[in-house]
Order: sequence, then C-alpha cells, then structure tokens
Amino acid sequence: MGEIDETLMILEQMFWYNVNIEKHSHPSFGNGRNMDFALQLSPRQLHLVLAPHRAQRQMMTVLTARLVLTGRVRLVDAGNCFDGYGLARQLRQQTSFWQAALERVSVARAFTCYQVETLLTESVSDFSPVLVLNLLDTFYDENVRLPERLRLLEVSLAELRRLCRSASVAVSASYPSRDQPGELLEILSGAAGQVWSFEEPQPAEPLRLF
Repeated sequence: MGEIDETLMILEQMFWYNVNIEKHSHPSFGNGRNMDFALQLSPRQLHLVLAPHRAQRQMMTVLTARLVLTGRVRLVDAGNCFDGYGLARQLRQQTSFWQAALERVSVARAFTCYQVETLLTESVSDFSPVLVLNLLDTFYDENVRLPERLRLLEVSLAELRRLCRSASVAVSASYPSRDQPGELLEILSGAAGQVWSFEEPQPAEPLRLF
C-alpha cells in the first residue's frame, strides 16, 4: 500500500467537521479521498488544518507533495515535524522527476515563538505557497510569559495575512492539552478564513447483554 493511500485510510477513520462554517461553508465528507480533494488552497485566504499530531503531519505532507509538483513551496517548521522521507516517498509515487520536485521545497525551522515571528517577518512576499507546520507548538512554551506569547502570535498572524496577499498560505495546529491556554488556538482560528478540523473518533461503547 502506498503512503498516500495509507494516509487517506487514516482520514477515513476520522470524523470530519467544519468549525468555521460562518466564514466559509464547506460540506461534510464521508471518505478520505474526498477529504484529500477538499484540502485545496484558495487565494488571499489563510487556511488552518486542525488535527491530532500524527494526522496533521501526514495531511501537511500530502498537501506539500501536491503543491510542489507544480512549483516552489516554502515551509516554516515550527514543531520539528517536517517529514522529508515521507515527502520523498510520496513524490516517487507521483512523478519520475521526484528529486527535482523535492529540491523545490525550502524548509526553515523555528524552535521558539520568537524565531517563528522573525521567520515570518523576514519572509519575502512572492507567489510561492507558504505552509507553516504546527504553528502553535512554540507558543505553548511556559518560559515565555503568556502576554508576550499572545503579542508574538498577533504579529505572526499579521505577517501571514501579508503573505496571503500574493500567495496561498496554510498553517497546521493541534488541539491544546488541558494545561495549555486555549486562547492561542481561538485567536488562530479566528484569523483563518478556512478551517479544516479533524478529531479522532471516540471508541464505541461495548454492547450490553441482558
């Protein structure tokens, strides 16, 4: 089984819903291939992929592979989650020129919320798609005061809106844990024009016999 097919099988087992229908209505999908088709980027709009870590990583890899087949893609890895080997495997399944496609991906890594803000501020506006992987990961760092993290997030979102004027932009994020501030995700979701949200299905309760 190919890497893409495996990813889509995982998506088929997840519950799809749209958490931002008042901004951009989108129908529900019942199978993974429709979900894969649904991950299409619109111009001048910030897109958010919200999912658990494993699914988020695989979905962003699928999206990167699709985009890099037609041109350059800029990645900002804010969660140390870029899957270069997975991307190469997917490209090999789609084109015999996979090495040339792989060279069209540029990756910049950020390990602090300050570095995220700096990378986005220094990003030059052009027509290449921009993908930010696990944007909020460094913003959960408790070593930085929450007001400062909120300020840096607002600056980062302003830079993403700037990049949206000339390029397709998508970011991914995971659901916060109980001890992480929920307002960070609320701010990010509010700034996005399109939100694709996935969550693991709850296990079914066992049948009770008489």
